[in-house]
Amino acid sequence: MKKFDKNQTFESFSLNQDLLKAIQEVGYLNPTPVQSSVIPIILDGKDVTAKAQTGSGKTAAFGLPSLNLISKSPDAQILILTPTRELALQVCDEMKKFSKYLNITPNAIYGGESMGKQLKLLKKDNRIIVGTPGRLLDLFRSKHLKDFSPSVVVLDEGDEMLNMGFFEDIQAIFSFLPKERQTLLFSATLSSKIQKISKKFLKNPITIDLSTEEKEHKDIHQIYYLIPNRKRKQALIQALQFHLPKKAVIFCNTKKEVEELSSDLLTLGFPILSLQGDMSQKERQNSINKFRTSSDKILVATDVAARGIDVSDISYVFNYDLPYSSDSFTHRIGRTGRMGNKGTAVTLVSVNQKYLVKKILLKKISEINFTNLPTKEELKSVLDKRFADQLKLEPIHEDSEKLLVSLKKELSLEEIAKLLISKHLQKQSYFEFDAVDSDSIKRQKSSRNRKRAFFRKR
Repeated sequence: MKKFDKNQTFESFSLNQDLLKAIQEVGYLNPTPVQSSVIPIILDGKDVTAKAQTGSGKTAAFGLPSLNLISKSPDAQILILTPTRELALQVCDEMKKFSKYLNITPNAIYGGESMGKQLKLLKKDNRIIVGTPGRLLDLFRSKHLKDFSPSVVVLDEGDEMLNMGFFEDIQAIFSFLPKERQTLLFSATLSSKIQKISKKFLKNPITIDLSTEEKEHKDIHQIYYLIPNRKRKQALIQALQFHLPKKAVIFCNTKKEVEELSSDLLTLGFPILSLQGDMSQKERQNSINKFRTSSDKILVATDVAARGIDVSDISYVFNYDLPYSSDSFTHRIGRTGRMGNKGTAVTLVSVNQKYLVKKILLKKISEINFTNLPTKEELKSVLDKRFADQLKLEPIHEDSEKLLVSLKKELSLEEIAKLLISKHLQKQSYFEFDAVDSDSIKRQKSSRNRKRAFFRKR
């Protein structure tokens, strides 16, 4: 594989001029590493298995060369399989931007919406279909797609589709597809299961693995806070206060935890949005849209609910619970540090979980350094500095001088300042609590050791 050239241009791929015009409007200047590696291979008509994180520019990596094929052959069709409806909608939106000048309308097909409405759209234009396995299989079996014969088939986020149990659906869908086709598989990992799918559905694929996991996450600063047992929520609040993320995702393992944590954080004044499986499609889409368009929201979500959310400006990811697998960890922290942006991943690890985190993550990370949460003094220092910095930026009200003259008749400037600062600190009182510090962790370890010694004596 040739070395990545950061000065390469999209013009170097000899793409259709209408495609290049759309790329320019989207604002893409130079290809990302995955685009640079994959686009020439796809244009050459070969099957590809590519390891690519969400946020690496993979939609353009498979979308642009596939659209280039359609621009040359009006009868050509494209099928893109995605694990979730959110990702289907997102990929479809991107494909619409790329195909703006090609007189093509990509359509998203997924469950939870009227099939009749989606069929009407397909009757107008069925050259590009982006869909989820369940709904696509229904359409194939009911013969609504009998005239659909894609030249290019894309499996997007293949590992996620396997994790969600879609293997049998995918296998059934491929039984309806033409044998002569170009198949592209994109996945965040190249696990043995992904390799199995690659061998089953692809013909002599070229495998693209740009880097190791550590290099993929080079723009992500990872922090592992060691916390006392049963103080997880308190520790999270402390971490949120200390880091004050502009845009973040907090991952929980269950829907119930998402509901409870979201409610508690909202009560404390944090700008919270939630996303979990029991929400209606309308509620889910509303949360996603608000999160995507805002600059200061925190999304509390489960792994399943968050699949398919592609937002490039997430500054922090918090693992409130430990994920169940190393692949889930990869997907979670990969939500930040994307498209050249820097990010931070914070993982809360209770004392009795140290062995578990090493078991899960040492496959991905050569060394895990645990640290203690900031102390109460460190936290207060950060909050005080933040207040001082914000105060300097506050605009001066036109009536402030007049009011100050009046106040100075009864109070000194120092007294006025102290009263105003006190008023501010009182507003922050709902964030005050005892810090989760290293001493409490040591006491917890000591107590556990005493119990073990007691039972050994018995």
